[in-house]
Amino acid sequence: MKIDNKISHFLTGPYIFFGFLFIPLLLMGLLEHHPVLAGVSSLAIAYLFATYSGVEIDTETKKFRNYNKQFGLFKTGRWRSLDEYIGVTLVPIRKVYRMYSRSNRSNTSHKTEYRIYLVNQAKRPAIPIKKCKTQDDGYKCLDEFAIWLHKPVYSPK
Repeated sequence: MKIDNKISHFLTGPYIFFGFLFIPLLLMGLLEHHPVLAGVSSLAIAYLFATYSGVEIDTETKKFRNYNKQFGLFKTGRWRSLDEYIGVTLVPIRKVYRMYSRSNRSNTSHKTEYRIYLVNQAKRPAIPIKKCKTQDDGYKCLDEFAIWLHKPVYSPK
């Protein structure tokens, strides 16, 4: 069985604003009949919004690969053996984004996500294989991965 999980987009959180900066350039290129400007900005928009990273696991051959999917079309990454890892674990991650204004006021947003990791020989989380929104969903997926990969569940240190 092949498992393919999307881990993260190229632009996340407030950084997605940088991707939206190319939209006025695209509109200017189209309205002013500048095909080079329109082409370059549309390529930049396609790359920034369609590129993401993920992990693909083949349970039959016991191999996995971390990949980047460029433009949402081409996967790049090398296959590695699952035998190098001794188990799986669930790690809560709190993401905090803080932006400052010119008057030194800050706007902070945070969210907690739960990631399932492969555990290396040093019993540390090494490779993320799944991202979950809730803790219950994380534990459910952790049990599924432990069964599919025939690996024990470790608690994070």
